[in-house]
Amino acid sequence: MRLISWAVLGCVAACCADAAEPLDVEHIVQENEGAVLTLLGTRTNTGAEVQSSGCCVGTGGEILTTAHQIDGVTDLKARTREGVSVAVTVQEVDSRREIALLKAEQPLPHAVRLGNAATLKNGAPLVSIAAPKNLDFSTVTGIVSNTNRSYRGYPVIQADLRASSGSSGGPVFDRDGALVGMIIGKLEKEDWVTVVNPVNNAYPLLVRHGVAVPEQSAALEEIEPLLIPVPGIAEKERRAVEAYNQGVLAADPATKQQAYALAVQLLPDFYEAWFNQGVIAAAAKDYAAAETAYLQAAKLRPGAIETQRNLGRVYLARKQNDSAAQCFARAVELAPDSAAAYNDLGEVCRLLKRNEEAVKAFTRAVELNANYGAPHYNLGLLYAGEGRRDEALQHFQRYLALNPDAESARQVQGFIETLKKP
Repeated sequence: MRLISWAVLGCVAACCADAAEPLDVEHIVQENEGAVLTLLGTRTNTGAEVQSSGCCVGTGGEILTTAHQIDGVTDLKARTREGVSVAVTVQEVDSRREIALLKAEQPLPHAVRLGNAATLKNGAPLVSIAAPKNLDFSTVTGIVSNTNRSYRGYPVIQADLRASSGSSGGPVFDRDGALVGMIIGKLEKEDWVTVVNPVNNAYPLLVRHGVAVPEQSAALEEIEPLLIPVPGIAEKERRAVEAYNQGVLAADPATKQQAYALAVQLLPDFYEAWFNQGVIAAAAKDYAAAETAYLQAAKLRPGAIETQRNLGRVYLARKQNDSAAQCFARAVELAPDSAAAYNDLGEVCRLLKRNEEAVKAFTRAVELNANYGAPHYNLGLLYAGEGRRDEALQHFQRYLALNPDAESARQVQGFIETLKKP
């Protein structure tokens, strides 16, 4: 899918909503408008002013936007709804997935709730707030046209969401007001088709920078993206890359596995193909095949934390907890600033009844990211089991404050009520 003109929010499109559960656009805007930002900068090669959109996703002033909007741009500033401007710096750019993470020089007053785009279905209503040129903080509504699209080898959403020049990076919210994506752009000859980047594509990047993501979505790292063959490579290598790309683009798991198997047959040292084999096999609960693939990937790239975390989760699924602990300990060595890696290690230590080590790992995860809910939940369980009521209550309450819509929220509320009883 070729993108030509980049998106800007213009006029409002009709929103498809369930008559029994009407879309409350006003409430969604009230909840999120304070977190939407106008991004301004200067194009280095021309000196022209650039305007785009973004939104705050973390209490430390972390800002999510699209990569192409900040490429070659300096003097970046973020302007809030109230007209306050703050300088921002670039934290990380993933050009392949069209994602950029910025950080304001000071905390921002509002942040969006991160959602899960994987729950969207065709026809689901969407609301976006963005900053078209001369029309900052415009609201537009629309629907999901198709969730099964790809761009540059990663999944995107096709939306019937009117857009016009200037609001690339504009946040897109679901009917519950949670962030499910960002506007990338619109099709050249069909301006009613807008391409939305699912927020799930940004989860690994956000986790690396200490931003808490929905707990049910952070377990496995995503599949590796498409590769572009280098000119002049050997015929066998070219065929291996072609097979790998066919696997990325294939819709069904069996076709994916066949393509990745051919890729590693042609090129045994093909890390990405082995890694993707592991992802697909684990999703199909073929844990033996997943273990084989991840072990080979780890041999080829010993410093890859995502391989160690995924392999550890395969061992957990197979109830090989000692092997899982070794993987998660290795992940902590590779990424000592990763709260998620410490939480993984704490989880397996708790399963192994190594409670002292588990508390130490979970505590370190909280120290690294106080807004990451999972270690608070796990510390609550451990302290409750040890009769440390006040500490358990503190962590369960913190978990609920961070994850009020989690599937486990009702259960945790029950824990809290029990702990409060005399």
